Formats: sequence, structure tokens, C-alpha cells
Amino acid sequence: MDAHTLRVLEYPKIVARLVELCACSPGKERAGGLAPRNDPAWVRRRLSETAQARIVLQDQGRAPLGGVTDISGLLRRAAAGSGLDGSELLQVAANARGARLLGEYFDAARDQAPDLAELADRLGLYEELEEAVERAIDDDGQVREDASDELVRLHRREESLRDELQERLERVLDRAAASGAARERIIVQRQGRYCIPVTSQHQSRVPGIIHDRSDSGATVFIEPQEVVERGNRLRETELAIEDEIRRILQELSGLVGMHASALEADLRTLGVLDLILAKARLAQEMGATNPVVLDERRFDLRRARHPLLTGEVVPTSIRAGEDFDTLIITGPNTGGKTVAIKTVGLLALMTQAGMHIPADPGSEMFVFEEIFADIGDEQSIEQSLSTFSSHMTQIVKILQRVAAHERRHRRKGVDAPVNALVLLDEIGAGTDPAEGAALAQAIIEQLHAAGCITIATTHYNDLKAFAYSTEGIENASVEFDVKTLRPTFELRIGEAGASNALQIARRLGLPRAITGRAAEFLDPGQAAFEDLIRRVEGSRRAMDRQQTQARQARIEAERLQREHEERLGQLERQRDDAIEQGFEDALEIVREAEDEARAIIAELQRQPRQSKVTEEGRRRLAEMRRQAEQRLAEARRERREREEQRERESAQVAEPQAPPEPEPELPPLHAGDRVHVGSLGRDGEVARVLNDGEVEVRVGAMTVETTRADLEPAREQPSAEAQALADRMRARKSPGFEDEIDIRGMAVDEAINALAKYLDDAMLAGVTKVRIIHGKGTGVLREGVHKYLQGHRYVSDFRLAEMAEGGAGATEVRL
Repeated sequence: MDAHTLRVLEYPKIVARLVELCACSPGKERAGGLAPRNDPAWVRRRLSETAQARIVLQDQGRAPLGGVTDISGLLRRAAAGSGLDGSELLQVAANARGARLLGEYFDAARDQAPDLAELADRLGLYEELEEAVERAIDDDGQVREDASDELVRLHRREESLRDELQERLERVLDRAAASGAARERIIVQRQGRYCIPVTSQHQSRVPGIIHDRSDSGATVFIEPQEVVERGNRLRETELAIEDEIRRILQELSGLVGMHASALEADLRTLGVLDLILAKARLAQEMGATNPVVLDERRFDLRRARHPLLTGEVVPTSIRAGEDFDTLIITGPNTGGKTVAIKTVGLLALMTQAGMHIPADPGSEMFVFEEIFADIGDEQSIEQSLSTFSSHMTQIVKILQRVAAHERRHRRKGVDAPVNALVLLDEIGAGTDPAEGAALAQAIIEQLHAAGCITIATTHYNDLKAFAYSTEGIENASVEFDVKTLRPTFELRIGEAGASNALQIARRLGLPRAITGRAAEFLDPGQAAFEDLIRRVEGSRRAMDRQQTQARQARIEAERLQREHEERLGQLERQRDDAIEQGFEDALEIVREAEDEARAIIAELQRQPRQSKVTEEGRRRLAEMRRQAEQRLAEARRERREREEQRERESAQVAEPQAPPEPEPELPPLHAGDRVHVGSLGRDGEVARVLNDGEVEVRVGAMTVETTRADLEPAREQPSAEAQALADRMRARKSPGFEDEIDIRGMAVDEAINALAKYLDDAMLAGVTKVRIIHGKGTGVLREGVHKYLQGHRYVSDFRLAEMAEGGAGATEVRL
């Protein structure tokens, strides 16, 4: 990635935060060198690893990486046969222990993080090395006295010799003190030998070896002759101890050398895992989500937050690459334009470095081959460059890189757009406004033609018109509340922003006479254009509200349909249960009758053929038959009544709920009147008077909303400025405008969105007739289109096309 881009988008600050979150030096080193990549497969793997690490951190807490350091230099020395001291061996053992504990940490989370567990499987186990170092070296890096049997024996001998030597020296010291030769009753060491301090004039009274003299020369330090032999044996023992310690350290160093290559490989793996865990911790701190990496060249950031802003951050939703490739953001200073494009750029870099981004779930990002940015005041005193020159120098570099990609595509015979994201802040600023706007338009046009996804901020009104009149380029604005004089930081795609300079100045206290006079100096054609843009955007917002209401109505209808289906299913189950219960009731009646009949027949068989008992039995059988038939008849009647009730309930549920009738609109008042629209400087014809006091006026091929206060009696000729403005708009839009649109295969909502922009473009181009190809199919799309056209303010009439022109598969519209 371009180094200038990384710097102006503040990517190094994200890297610095990652370094802080790493737990060990190998991880910090890897984090410091983390750079975005343009390989989609690599990006998806790194994002997946970050997601898995977040699950593990949530379930198991922080990873056991404390104590792991960069021991690569120690490993190289050990592998070459050099010895390591105790503290160095402790560092090696700490890394071995860290590798073991981290392997166990991820092994316990194998189901939640299979990729990280597989990566941790590469870590080795060095139990022998860990135990050997722990047994031989204490926490201060010193060799333990019991590190070996020989060392234990030597230390015991040393202690015995020192005690014996101490006892002998104290006896000599007593004699020297009694003779006046000893200056003090102390035993000291000089050059590794035990001595007593003796005055220089009495040194002959203490035979022995002089090892040192005081600075004044008044005292000499003598090792008495009678302890020299024992001192020699003690020194020999001390040297033997040092030899044994060196042997132990060398043995442990050799063990490290045996595992040096594996430990160095583990060092790399530990660094990788530490970096992944740091990414996960950063994502947790930011409340970040895992972006969806697209194969299509577009992005859609939902409620994205700049990761370096603190306090209450207003989220930004921004997209590009689907219905437009270039976005021009306008609006007042401090309104959030620069923050918006820096958020896009920084989140793109973070995604391509395998980091989650602070945005809502479902945010989508494409992996760009190149990301370019020119942001901020790049004035350079050292290079004698003005702000304009500095910006232009960077833009020239961007255009050269884009051109290089185009040449590469041509050499390969590839017809594809340049896979680059270009972010330009205040393009063309710092010079004459007319020339700056012209340069900005030409630069954006070049980038757009190359297929780059471009986002630019500007104050130039000409770029707003350019966006409205160019296919694939869209306006956007940041809102500013003129009542509170504060930006809302909300980005509105599809709407051009205004500077609001006069309104802001008026609210800040500038006299109305001055702001009114300033308004007179404004270009009338430009003012009319701004008013036209505001009205078009007002119409679009109204359509957006209608589409939102339609979506809500559709959702409610789908909910009612689900409830209806659930209720029908419930009724079906109740019916089946009732039928089953009816059969059981009937069977119970039959069983009772059979039991009673068998009892009567058995009684009759025991009686003579003619007796009172037989007559009574026959009577009881007849009565039983009558009762059984009556009970069966009642059961059938009850079942019929239940079924009829269920059918009535089912019919009530199945009957669709009629949507509430829209409030009737007032009939047109004075339709057909000729009027003059002051804000446009053109005559027109009243189409209708709306119930909110506004009036729809048809001006040429356009229908606009205005107020009664904006209307005057019709004039014979329109103003030259307004006519010139309309001609300019038509000249810009007409050459590239197609008089038909194909919406086959789209959902109704998607088709309506496409039609809204298409009809706006048609109005701006001055077209009076267009054709919509929707196909025949089931007719749902055609009906949705017709319903939308019926209430559209630009549409005067529409009908199905002639059979030769598509018949029921196309609709012709007059504007």
C-alpha cells in the first residue's frame, strides 16, 4: 500500500495500539510490521482467525503469554556451542513454558477455534528442558547449591573449611590484640584470602603474608602463616565449585542447543498467535464486527465509527460500487466530510490487515488492490510547496498509478475497471474557484472512467451539477442544523449539501442588511439551480418516505399472512382432533351397547322361550337400540356444529384485512392557470393545489412543488439566466440518457428505487417520453410499477406498449 495513504489515514496509530495490546516481544514485533494485503483469501483467513480468537478470549480469558521474549540471539549462541548464564537460561525456559501453556489454552478451545488450535499444534513440548532449568537455576538466575550431588559435596566442604579457618583466625586475632598489634578485632577478605588488620609498626609481631595496605599506610592486612594452608584448601574448594557451576551451565546450554531450531520456530508461532489475540482484544475494545468480504467490487459500511475518535461518536453509513462508483460529498466545514472519507479508508485498511472494524453487523467490504488518499493540509514549507501544489503533487501520483494499471490491463487484453479506492479531500481547493472546480471535475471524470471507486469532498457547486448529470456518480451531503449552528454529522447519500453561509452568518449576528445585500450578489442562475436541487431532493425524500411506508405495509402484510397460515394450521389440527374424538365417542357408544346386549341375550338364553323375563329382555333391547341411535345422532350433530364453527373462524382469519383508506386529497384548485415561478424565473401551468398549502406547477418537462408566495402572474418570456441554466442541465444530461430502462429480474422495491432515479434523470434531461421494460412473468412487477406511476408527480400518462413494442412486457410513460 502507498506509504502516504497509510500516514494520512492514520493507520500507524492503529498499529501502535495493536503493539500495546501484544503480550510478548515477538508479537509486538509482528504487530509493528503488520501491513494491509490485497489477497482476498489471505484477508478472509486473517478475519476468521480474529473471530475465533474473540470467542476464545470470551470463554477462557487472557492467554498465558507472560514471560515470552525474543530469545533468537540466545538460541543461536546455544546452537553454536556457547554457554548461557543462569538468567539467560531462565528466559529460554520461560519461552518453553509459554509454548506449552498456550498450546494447552488453544487445545481446550479446539471446537470453537479449530484454525488457532491447529496453529498452536505446531508448538513443541520441552518438559525435560523446563525441569532441568527449574531444578538447577533459582529465580534470581543463580545456580542452586543442590543443582548436582558434586556441588552439594563441595558446598559442604567449603562450609567446613570456612568455619575451621574462622576459628583459627579468631585465636590469632586475640593474640595480636593482646600484643597491641591488631588495630581492630575484625576478619576481612583481601584478594579472596582471609586477613586481619595489623598496625604497620607492629606487623612483625604477626607472621604471615601481606595481601593489602590501607591508603594511609598505617594498616596492613595480613593472612597469618598458621592459616595459609587452610586458606589454600578453601580456595581450591571455591574454584572447584566454580568449575562445577560452569559444567552445569554448559550442560543446560547444550540442552538448549539441541532444541534451538524448534524453539526458534515456536518463537514465530508465538508471535503470530499473540498478534491474533491482540487483534481480538482490539476488536473487543472497539465493539467491532467481522466485515463480510465481497467478491463484487463494492462496499457497504453500516453505522461505521472512526476507530480513533473518542467520546460520543456519531456513526456514518456509507456505500459505493453498486448503483454508483463515485460519490461527491458536499456540506459545511466541520460537518464531518473528512471524517467520513477517513473512516472509509481506515476501515478498508483494517479489513485488509485482518482486523475487525467498528461498524454494525452485515457491513460489507471489498479487497482493493490499491487504496489512495489525499487528505488534510499537506502544505510543505521545506519543499516550498503551497497547499494546492502539495495536493496536486499527490493527485498526480495517484493518476499515474491508475494509468499504470490501465496500461497493464490493455497489455493483458483485460477489459476490467481499475481495482482501486481513491479518497480525495477538498479536491481542487487552494486556488481560483473556477479553475479549481474545472480541475476537480476533470480529475473525477478521469478516475470514474478508469473504474475506480472514488469518494471526494468539495464545496464547489459545479461538482454537484456534474454528479446529478453523470451516470454512476452520486451526490451526498453532511447535514448542518442552522438553528443550533452545529453539524449533525449524518451523511445523506443522494442529496447535495449546501454551505448555508448566509444563514449561519445571520444567526451569528451579522446584520440582515449585509446578508441580504450578499444574497443580491449571488448568481441568479446558481440560486435557481440550488432551489431546483432542493426541490428535487424534497421530492426524493417524499418518495423515500412512501417507499418506507410501503415496506412497512408489506412487512405487516407478511406478518398477517404468517398469522393466517398458523391459524389455519391450528384449525386443521383442531379439526383432525375433533374427528378423532368423534370416532372415539361413537366407538364408546357401540362398545357400551354391545356389552349390554350380550348381557341381555345371555339372560334370555337361560329363560324359557315365552316368559315375562324374555318379554322384558326384548323390550330392553328395543329401548337400548333407540337410545344408541339417539346418542349417535347427537354426536353427529355436535360434530357438524363444531365443523361449521371452525369454518366460520377460518373464513374470518383468511379474509384479508383491508388496508386503511388513504385520506382523500383535496380536488385540484385552479388547475390550468398560467403562473410565473419566481425561484425558477419561468412560466408554467398549475397542475394542482396540495392540501398543505403548496402548489404543483408544470414547467416545461418538469413538475415542481412551490409555495403561493413564489408565484406571480405569468410573463411572456422567461429570464435569460433561468433559460441558460435549464439549457446547461439538459446539455449535460441529454447526451448519455437512454429513453428506456430494463428492470426485469428486480424485486418490486429494488425496481422502484431504480425508477425514482431514472425519472429524476429524465426530468433533468428534458425528456417527455420513456419506456419501462418490466417483462410479463406473473404480473407482480408490472402492477407495482403501475401503482408507483399513478401517484408520481412527473408522470402525466402511461400505458402498455403496442404488441410490436413488447405488449404487456413494457410500459410507455409520458412526462
